[in-house]
Amino acid sequence: MLCWNAGAADMRVQAPQSKKPSIPQPGVTANSITIGSLAPLTGDNADTGNAVKAVLTAYFDDLNQHGGIYGRRIVLRFAESGDSSATTLKNAKRLAATPVFAMVAPFVPDAEQKLAAVAQASKIPLVGLLALSIPNEPVNREVFYLLPGFQQLEQELVRFAATGKTAEKTAVVVADSKLQTDVAPAMQTTWKELSVDKPQEFVFSAAKGAGVIQDLHNQGIERVFFIGDGEQLAPWIQAADKAEWAPRVFVLGPLLDESILGAPARFQGRIFAAYPQLQPEVGAVDEFDYFLSSHNLASDHRLVQISAYCAAKILVEALARAGKNVTREKLIQTLEQMRDFRTGLLPGITFGANRRVGSFKAEIVCVDLASHSFQPECSKTAKPE
Repeated sequence: MLCWNAGAADMRVQAPQSKKPSIPQPGVTANSITIGSLAPLTGDNADTGNAVKAVLTAYFDDLNQHGGIYGRRIVLRFAESGDSSATTLKNAKRLAATPVFAMVAPFVPDAEQKLAAVAQASKIPLVGLLALSIPNEPVNREVFYLLPGFQQLEQELVRFAATGKTAEKTAVVVADSKLQTDVAPAMQTTWKELSVDKPQEFVFSAAKGAGVIQDLHNQGIERVFFIGDGEQLAPWIQAADKAEWAPRVFVLGPLLDESILGAPARFQGRIFAAYPQLQPEVGAVDEFDYFLSSHNLASDHRLVQISAYCAAKILVEALARAGKNVTREKLIQTLEQMRDFRTGLLPGITFGANRRVGSFKAEIVCVDLASHSFQPECSKTAKPE
């Protein structure tokens, strides 16, 4: 299969090239373009990191078998990110100096902004940084994200919660102060947008959980934005259930696991989670599954694999559009001109001079305790065991 749009891009391949002498570009030769990426290949996140590496390797192998881009092979230079933020930074700088022309789909947990700074300092375009926390207004022009991060998902939760329920008394329960620092400005922007006063914040911890629950209950709070992960949410919900209190709860889906489906029945239809929206087109999922199976790849890390696959697709499309005499600056400008590009698996990707998140679309689901699943809507009561 051809791995980049063979329509308009084909015409660009055949178009006569400018006779101006090309400026030598780092990582580009007459026969190849070197693209970098990095991820943890050992340690706690090794399975995910190796899944990213395998998808990118297979994708570019397929592309090279069909002639590459303008006769140039894509050489993937993949680096181990390391077991700490400092090591990741060191390895990212070493990778940038290799040199590589651009980077694609790096996965560097807790070091995303340090890698973004390396890309900016080195003037290296970075397509599809796999990050959960994404600045609402990225100022780094080298870095392009595909999907909404925590900040954008919290904004969608605020808008969703306010729909038809503006009179509900609201509170923010903070179990993770670092996460709160990341998302608070975005949430505040959305409350202002909706002409709603900023809700009161309550800090939750195991040591004083019962007291916080009692305060919230006594104040008649009906709607809670919980800032924390699934492990932090579970004891909070149990404490609320013990107090016979079940407000509507809004959480970040990527931080949950399936244990939330075992929440007390009192919370049936009361827990809502936001996820980045996937928007697969007819046949695209089958094509992706065929890609995985043909390369003997498991699908244990599906969202990350889809993100890496689509990032590679977007990069290749931009390289094709940029022309044979591609430069880093031309690649960035080409990405900025991308409008509603269809990868087949994600919503249409649009970038711009002041836009570095390809899709802001989010999906809000209800935690359906009755069916033990995530659903667009939930029944009001859980079925008895």
